[in-house]
Parts: sequence; C-alpha cells; structure tokens
Amino acid sequence: MTLLAKIGLSILPNLGLGLVGFYARAFDRSGLLAGVILGSVITYAFGAGGFFVLLGFVILGSAATRIKFREKNGQGISEPAGKKTWRNALGSLAVPAFGALVAILRPMPEPMPVLRVFFTAALATAAFDSVASGFGKAFSRTSLTLHDLKVREAGVPGGISAVGTISGAVASAALALLAFGFHLVSGGMIGYIVLAGVLATAAKSLLKSAAGLRAPQVANIVNTLLGGLLAALFWTGVHGV
Repeated sequence: MTLLAKIGLSILPNLGLGLVGFYARAFDRSGLLAGVILGSVITYAFGAGGFFVLLGFVILGSAATRIKFREKNGQGISEPAGKKTWRNALGSLAVPAFGALVAILRPMPEPMPVLRVFFTAALATAAFDSVASGFGKAFSRTSLTLHDLKVREAGVPGGISAVGTISGAVASAALALLAFGFHLVSGGMIGYIVLAGVLATAAKSLLKSAAGLRAPQVANIVNTLLGGLLAALFWTGVHGV
C-alpha cells in the first residue's frame, strides 16, 4: 500500500464518524476537526483495530452520557450539555494519539507491543472513567470520596460508587477485548488493562476530591496518561523487559 493510500484510508473512516457526530449535534466544527485529526493519527498507526477501538470508546462514552440524562440533569449532576468542542476531543484522545504518533515515528514496520498496550489502556481508561461517571450518577444515590472515605450524595466531584466502578470495569474490559480481537494486545493483558483503568481513575478521583482539580480536560489527560503508563509497566513486568 502506498503512503498516500494509507493516509487516505486513515482519514476517511474518521471523517465519516466525525460527520455523523457533527450532524447529530454531538460536537461542533472544532470538535469535528480535532476528532478527525487525532483519530486519523490513531488509525494510521494501529490500522482498523485502532479505529474500531476508538469507535467503541465513542459509543460507550455517548451511551453513558445519555443514560437517564433528564434525571441527572434535574439533579444538576449531568455532564455539561451542548456540543463537544476540540477541548473535549483533546482531553480524551491526546494521550492515545501521542502513543500512536510515537509508533508512527519509530522506524519499525509494526508498532511495538508496549505501544499497542499503552494506546489500548489509555482509551480503555477513558472509557472506564466516562462509563463509571455516567452510570454511577444514573443508578447510585450515594458515592464515596476516597481522600476522607466519607459517603456523600451521588455526583460530588471525585466521588465513586460500586455501580459506577463495576460498569466502568465492564466498559474497559470490552475495549480491551476488542483490541485483543484485532491483535493489538494479548489476551493475558486484558486484566492488566482493566486494573490500570481502575487505579488511574481512582487517582483522578483523589485529585478531584482532595486537591480540588476542576479542569476536566486536564484531569482526563492525567487519567488516560496514568492508565496507559500503568498498563505499559505491567506489560514490562510480565515480559521481563
């Protein structure tokens, strides 16, 4: 395959996904542009598997936001309404796209296994966070803040719930399984990827509740970076590298 053909095949599916989201009023023009650019980098590096893992994240995140939206909005704990912008795309996809860019720039025919693990875990962590937040707010009446171990009402910054944690773990495992299906990661890494998502999202919750971190996109970048790095460390430990 020529370089031009590979670039075109990387852009087209992401442009199609972006246009669907744009006309569904899910995000604005800046969100469309940022999503297409970051998604194309991911698809160029990791092929169809990278695109479908990304697509899985988009579907899971959208479903988690929309579930019981009216009830959550009535309680003032829903995700911010309105179209997603480039900031939202950057918060969720900057770290996975960075892993993809490193894979592209390395002079090797195929991305290193640890980079595929890093990419998968970063997106799986983002899915864990989105689904845990959406389902926790929708189905839990209380949450636990980790820095003081106090039970509070659902939706407090940095609060976690059993329903949210279980739902997030299922979402993270689903993306890891999808990545396994496309030979991005081995079956033995699925559990480690889920564990990385649990630990990274718990750390994010601590930052939000204890340190008062209120910049959502910064928190998302920290979350996905930590999830990717933890999974890469687990891979290194398993393979003795």
